Amino acid sequence: MIKFIKGFKKDESGAAMVEYAIALLVAAGIGVATFSTMGTAAGANATKACGTINPAGTHGTC
Repeated sequence: MIKFIKGFKKDESGAAMVEYAIALLVAAGIGVATFSTMGTAAGANATKACGTINPAGTHGTC
């Protein structure tokens, strides 16, 4: 049992896996935030362009 505990204490492969998992979560979070922001900006630009093409009071769709 003592050998197992000493071996477990020296084994760092699990720690490396946790570091990779954390790095993956950070990268995924940055990606989600970026695409969310870009989507919001694209929607606003499309709405603005539609308003320019079809001024208020006219009937049309973009």
